[in-house]
Amino acid sequence: MHTVYIDASSAILLYKAGLFVPCTQYFSIIMETHVYKEVGVPDHPGANFFLSMVQKNSVKVCRADTDRQDNINLPENMDLGERQTLVLYFQNVDPDQPSFITIDDAKGARFCLRHKVPFINALLVPKILWFAGILNKNDYLNKTAFVIGIGRYSKTVIEKAKALSPSDLAMFIPYEI
Repeated sequence: MHTVYIDASSAILLYKAGLFVPCTQYFSIIMETHVYKEVGVPDHPGANFFLSMVQKNSVKVCRADTDRQDNINLPENMDLGERQTLVLYFQNVDPDQPSFITIDDAKGARFCLRHKVPFINALLVPKILWFAGILNKNDYLNKTAFVIGIGRYSKTVIEKAKALSPSDLAMFIPYEI
């Protein structure tokens, strides 16, 4: 099973789109402690949902060791949740275990691109689940439209996402179905 390190924005988008639970069934989802605090703010939409996901062990919460950032040169202006997600990924990545980051932060995505860190954004999740046979085409199209409607994606990002094929996304497609 793929290990997915997720940031707060992506988790909230997937929750609102009704895609977070299916993701927990096909991926091992890990949230850094700071990210979990962001999505678990009392009285905010989704707070009780994320608490229940952790209580059911559908999501694992882990702390990044900020004292041990090794050779990770993250931009200083990156938000703390995204920084900690990336640090946690680097501290735990196992070459024998497929893993990637789900991040909906432009600075974080640029860092991943520059440093060849495998990542997707929440916009690609419906497509990946469709390619895996988990969603039907109609659900894929509806969920994608919903994520576009509530997300902050540029036209360029949306067009790139539409153009991606199963072979382009192969490393992100769950294989334990």
